[in-house]
Amino acid sequence: MESERRYVARTTIAKDALLFFDAQRGVLTCRVQDVTNSGAGIELHGLNILPLNFELSFDNFHTVRECRVIWRQGDFVGVTFLN
Repeated sequence: MESERRYVARTTIAKDALLFFDAQRGVLTCRVQDVTNSGAGIELHGLNILPLNFELSFDNFHTVRECRVIWRQGDFVGVTFLN
């Protein structure tokens, strides 16, 4: 069994969100699986290329969180919020 390394427990939310990282790619959908005030676990739905930094919105871009990828395992990424 893998030990938990997080300092803060995450809340499971399984909510669709929008991400943006390149004007040519446009806005893409993803699914946020869990979240804290400092980061999130995201499912990318087959998105092969994701830069180190990108923006994420839970509310159709009324608010935007700047993100940095901390780890990636296939379609799942862990990010930290920069703002």
